[in-house]
Amino acid sequence: MHLAEKLLSEFKGGYCRKFDSAEDFHKALIDGIFDVEFDNVPDFTQIWNWFAPTCEWDSFAGIEGFELGNRIFMRTDYWKKNHDFVSGTKVSVNGEFGVIIKSELDKPNLFGTIRWDTAKENDTEDWNEMFGTFTKIGGKIIDQNHIFKYINDDGTKKTITD
Repeated sequence: MHLAEKLLSEFKGGYCRKFDSAEDFHKALIDGIFDVEFDNVPDFTQIWNWFAPTCEWDSFAGIEGFELGNRIFMRTDYWKKNHDFVSGTKVSVNGEFGVIIKSELDKPNLFGTIRWDTAKENDTEDWNEMFGTFTKIGGKIIDQNHIFKYINDDGTKKTITD
């Protein structure tokens, strides 16, 4: 992230959806790095959003920062999937399997509703802001190639045809 901060300091002007200039993004990135390095409970959500493909980092750093941005995103994505609920992540607890979905009750970028892989029409459970509790009782992120029996990867019910 310090390499990204150094590279970003060389850019001037520009515009993207959340920042009016590279300088504004640079200031925010410095604050984000400080938060990650010195916060007792680091949260990579903001950095994860900035470095996601086609987001702020790509808008300012372009092809010059492409590889570095992807490396940062992959690391923050790994952290998010192992320390927070992320929409689309497949999970398991107590022999049940499910997927994290976005519900109307979820706050922006905070997910926690699990759609369980059962024959029930809408078998969901609210785990918002309880990832720690989920893992303490044995919940875990499973192989993302897992094939569900009753639901699709997005949590919608599979259509069974004869």
